[in-house]
Amino acid sequence: MPDLSHEATAFFKLRGGDESGQPERLRRVLSRLDGVLEVKVNFILDTISIRYDSEIVTRDDIKKKVDRSNHGQ
Repeated sequence: MPDLSHEATAFFKLRGGDESGQPERLRRVLSRLDGVLEVKVNFILDTISIRYDSEIVTRDDIKKKVDRSNHGQ
């Protein structure tokens, strides 16, 4: 059985709307980060949730990627 003691979930608000394709791009970028286990986009609430291993990647690392995407960088 896998060790889930370092598993965490972070939630972020999306900006820019679905028309720009931003949520899907962000999902792909975050999915490639080491330690990210799952990425889900909720288009109704304009949020993204990221399940990750906190021993491999930090919430701050994930937040930096989200912020860059939200600002079009």
